Amino acid sequence: MESFDVIVIGGGMMGAPCARYLAEAGHRVAVVAAPEPSDPQEWAGPFGSHFDAARITRQGAGTADWSHLSQRSIARYADLEARSGRRIFQQSGALMAGPTSGPMAAQTSAVLSVARGLSPAPEVLTSEEVLARFGMALPEGGKATWEAEAAGWIDPRAMWAAQVSLAEQAGARVVRDTACAFDGGSVRLKDGTRMSAGHLIVATGPHAASDGLLPRRPKLTVWGRTIAFAQVSEAEAARLANVPSLIWVPEGWTYGLYMLPPIRYPDGNIYIKIGGEVESPKIRSDAEMTAWYRGGGDRDVGQRLLAEMRQVLPGLRIEGESTGACAVVWTETGYPYIAPASDNVTVLCGGNGAAAKCGDELGRLGARVAQGHDLSGEGYDQDFAAVWA
Repeated sequence: MESFDVIVIGGGMMGAPCARYLAEAGHRVAVVAAPEPSDPQEWAGPFGSHFDAARITRQGAGTADWSHLSQRSIARYADLEARSGRRIFQQSGALMAGPTSGPMAAQTSAVLSVARGLSPAPEVLTSEEVLARFGMALPEGGKATWEAEAAGWIDPRAMWAAQVSLAEQAGARVVRDTACAFDGGSVRLKDGTRMSAGHLIVATGPHAASDGLLPRRPKLTVWGRTIAFAQVSEAEAARLANVPSLIWVPEGWTYGLYMLPPIRYPDGNIYIKIGGEVESPKIRSDAEMTAWYRGGGDRDVGQRLLAEMRQVLPGLRIEGESTGACAVVWTETGYPYIAPASDNVTVLCGGNGAAAKCGDELGRLGARVAQGHDLSGEGYDQDFAAVWA
């Protein structure tokens, strides 16, 4: 049985960088990273939302700690690109918009407050200024922060590939399989292989509360989210070339949506993606997770999302529509769980919808905890402690 200092189970947006940081620190590391399903209808292993072509990245956030997590991760994108040879980041800029009155005004105020502490501080635009500059019709009376630099979108697959390849270059062993059980110091894989380690890090995202790999269950809420895609022509994409990434609150809504600019996907087509906190099911088991991903999201929700896209982009010409499924993990604290689960197990999960852009820093913090360090000197107000069910 092969033995390691640390085994990281889950090679996604948090687990892959965590393994890299540990390997670069000189530890003998294995990371168990299930492959991307070639056919969701036939796939029986864990699903990961990071198998995607585009996620928004920006420094602004509703709290200083989330902003710090973003800033530190974004600052390392260029190094990851240079060392891996992969293009991860696209600087399209990002808008975060919200109302100045009503139920969501407090969230807008929080975003504006955090923005004032950024360097350089983002511009604050009115809805009318956003329309004039970007051709995007946001609800009247709102305000938006505009980050022109160090904001836009990342390619999660490229980020994943960069982290994994750099981990391998540092000596980590990447095992493209699924972990089924952990017993003491031994991990059993789906193919029957066993590996041992002095320490285990569980970074299995939405599966962490149901896969039984942790000695106790973290208190998580997992939501199935629908994403919608509008396919556009080359000419329409060129017309919308000035469109940035956007997070906003539609008129009368009590939660936000997000939308990315036109992006060419692996199938060669150009799509505008939209998603957010539309009503969606809670996922309580791996069986429900599999069913959700195989279902491809909720078509009615997809239509609601595309209707809001048309509101924001007047005159939008769509050539095709489709939906997809993803899952979002919300913790009790509103922050990731990066904490000991026992003497030889660390939990690293709970992206709260931000794991892609912040994953490098979250992985670094997970590596610190696994090595026996606390996070009190890292410059965060939060201690990232876990809440157990």
